[in-house]
Amino acid sequence: MKGLRPWLLMALALLCAGASASEPVFLFSYQQKPPYVVDEARGEGLYFDLARLLSQRLPEHEFVVRQIPRKRLDYLLAKDELPGLVLGVSPQWFADAQRHRWSLPFIEDANLLLSRRSGPASRLSVATLDGHRLGLISGHHYPALQATLHRGRVQREDAASEGANLERLVRGWLDATVVGEKTLEFYLARQPAWREQLFVAEPVLSSYQRQLLVPQRHAALLPALDAVLVGLPEDAEWQGLLARYR
Repeated sequence: MKGLRPWLLMALALLCAGASASEPVFLFSYQQKPPYVVDEARGEGLYFDLARLLSQRLPEHEFVVRQIPRKRLDYLLAKDELPGLVLGVSPQWFADAQRHRWSLPFIEDANLLLSRRSGPASRLSVATLDGHRLGLISGHHYPALQATLHRGRVQREDAASEGANLERLVRGWLDATVVGEKTLEFYLARQPAWREQLFVAEPVLSSYQRQLLVPQRHAALLPALDAVLVGLPEDAEWQGLLARYR
C-alpha cells in the first residue's frame, strides 16, 4: 500500500475492522416445518426472521440458522461440542436440560390432535384413538401419547412432515394426526377449505414455549439474548413478522 494517503489507509483499516467485528453465532434447528422454516434455501421462516432481528439488535454478532438432524444434535450436545445454540426448543424435550442454560421464550406453541370433522373415524380424542390410524413424525416422541401408543392398539404411521400428515388426513388416508398449533395456523391460512374439514380435540396435547438452548460454553451470550427476547411481545417489528405467517 506504499504511496496511499494516510486518511485512505485509516479508512481501509476501519473497514477491515468492521468486517471482522461480527462474529457468527450458529442457531441449530432440527425441526423443518412452517412457519419456523418455510424455505430453507431462500432463508424464509420465523427462525430466519429471528436470526436477522438478533443480528440487527446485537451487531457484534451475526446469527445464522443451520439445520441439523436430532441424533447429530444430541451427540454433539452430549460431548459439549455443539458450535452454537439450539433454536426453538423447550427444556421438556431434553433429558439433560439441566446441563444447559436456557433463554427467555420467544413464542408460545402447542401440539394438537386433529381428526376429520365428519364421516367415519371423526371427532377423535386421545381416549378414542384405539383402532385408528395415527400419523406422526418419524423419530419424534410424544410424551402425551406415550401411554396410548404403549398399549399397541393404535396404528402409528410415520411421515417426514406435519404437512404431509395433514394432506393424508384430509384425503382419508389417516384417521388422526398431531400438528403444532402455529404450523396448523400457517396451513389453514393457505388452505382455508380445511377449516370445515378438520376437528381439533380439546384439551391440547401439550403446551410449550420455544426458547434457545444455550450450552455452557456459550453462556456469555445469554444476557444479551435475553435483553432482546424480553421485549418481543411489545416489539412492533417482531409482531409484524409473526403476522405474515397467520
